Amino acid sequence: MSYTPLLTILLVLVVGAAITLTVLFYAQQKGHFDNLKSEAYVIFDDDEPVGEPQDQVFDAPDEPTGAPDPEA
Repeated sequence: MSYTPLLTILLVLVVGAAITLTVLFYAQQKGHFDNLKSEAYVIFDDDEPVGEPQDQVFDAPDEPTGAPDPEA
């Protein structure tokens, strides 16, 4: 029984983890994670302020369907 495929997979996983940790450490040192909250508000402006829903797609309709007609 040969362990070559298993060792290859483990080597790829270890190298991938090392590269991932290196990139994350580099990004943290350069300050890429310092101000994450401000970027969340970039999509808002004066026309569409934070906290005010603009689309009514997922909101309840103004008149419920199947309501009795008051003139009937």
